Amino acid sequence: MFRNVDLEKLGKALCAFVIIASIGGYIGAAKAFDPSKGFKVEAWNLACTSADSEDCWNDPKNAAEARKTYEYLPLQADKVTRKWKLCVLAPHLKDPWWLAQNYGAMEQAKYLGVTATFYEAGGYANLDRQISQVESCLADNPDAVILAAVSREGAVALVNSVREKGIPVIDWINGIATATEAKSLASYLAMGHITCDWVAKRHPKGSGKVKAAWLPGPPGAGWVLAGEKGCKAALAESDVELIHGGFADTGKEVQMKLVEDVIQANSSGTETELDYIIANAPAIEGASQVKRDRGFTDLKLVSWYITPGIDSLIKRNLVEAAPTDQPVISARVAVDQAVRILEKVPFSTGGAPAYGEPDRVSEHIGPKLFVVESGDYASFDKATTLAPNDWKPAFRID
Repeated sequence: MFRNVDLEKLGKALCAFVIIASIGGYIGAAKAFDPSKGFKVEAWNLACTSADSEDCWNDPKNAAEARKTYEYLPLQADKVTRKWKLCVLAPHLKDPWWLAQNYGAMEQAKYLGVTATFYEAGGYANLDRQISQVESCLADNPDAVILAAVSREGAVALVNSVREKGIPVIDWINGIATATEAKSLASYLAMGHITCDWVAKRHPKGSGKVKAAWLPGPPGAGWVLAGEKGCKAALAESDVELIHGGFADTGKEVQMKLVEDVIQANSSGTETELDYIIANAPAIEGASQVKRDRGFTDLKLVSWYITPGIDSLIKRNLVEAAPTDQPVISARVAVDQAVRILEKVPFSTGGAPAYGEPDRVSEHIGPKLFVVESGDYASFDKATTLAPNDWKPAFRID
């Protein structure tokens, strides 16, 4: 979900003005999707669509306090003049977060009356498979490609070749280290920060030491490394000791193994030294079972994003809190951006100069972030975060 950059340098540059300022930018629960009313997004003043560079993300013009909030109004269906063909490529559909992205993308394509073919690579380790899928997509002569790359650097040559054919590429969620036409992705550094800040505020420095296990997600994934940087920054001035539980793909079995290992290393019988587990959604779902089975009544669970399983656990007061980056909205925006480019109509926010290319108008936006808490669950509108309960993965919209 994020880009691989020099995160040590990124953290130093951003923590002062991106993370802290973004805390003030949180919003209340989002409203259900209505194409006539739109939804709140924040826009980067310099679109990081030249090479998704660290310099762009570090630029003061892109600091959280400098970014603007817009009511994003999607293109109306009656303004679409052709049945455009889109290819939408995701890393996998192993978890409900990506299922929500599938729902958002395919429903937006359906609403706009365009054709969309959806591919999933089966996991972040499958760069060759995603490259093959893009090649299959190109054989179908698409008008635009929406790509959530499994590798920020590994996708460069592929994306360059697609754009050389005159096909626009939307950088969706994960970041790509080369030029694209537009981006739909939020700051996962800020996502990690607001998650761990929720814990930090309950344990300020001097209040008494507590221990929190941290299991962020896949190794090397940019969104995971960025989230970890944000989490560590949030906890730096607190009494929370962060214990790293390791990296792994977000499959349930492998995450359950990490949960069991970190608990085993910090527990004895029905007693654990851990006060919190802060983790990806499959890990937290597994941790809720271990907590119940081992009788760890005081162990608190915090997920750093929301899935249907996490939603249910928050509702039942079994998980304390989780932020949402509104994945359904991210996908809807990516499709809308692609169709706007094809229709040659302005971006919804008006667009912004691409970083280092002042004459090229692009757009880099992400949904606003907010935290869902068990004590305030009733105010949470799930329509921008979760796919409907009966949604099955869709791979073609005609």
